[in-house]
Amino acid sequence: MPTLTTVSEPDAGPYGITFGPDGALWFTLVHAGEIGRLAPDGRVDRFPVDPAGGPTAITTGPDGALWFTLHRANAIGRITVRGETTTYPVP
Repeated sequence: MPTLTTVSEPDAGPYGITFGPDGALWFTLVHAGEIGRLAPDGRVDRFPVDPAGGPTAITTGPDGALWFTLHRANAIGRITVRGETTTYPVP
């Protein structure tokens, strides 16, 4: 049966979404400056990234991590399924 999961922060700004290598749905919260993870069991985890960066698009990379854009910071980021993040400025 389908389940609706909501993010409790009304202005978090969910934007991009993708399936991760761990079977979870990963999504960006552009206004909250976070990457979210919706686990198959329904648990939601949120990982802060550059709060001013505005994470938008997200995709799973061939390295088993997730890659996302930070459009306001002119950067890209990488997050592991454990929530470890790294950002790279775009020249």
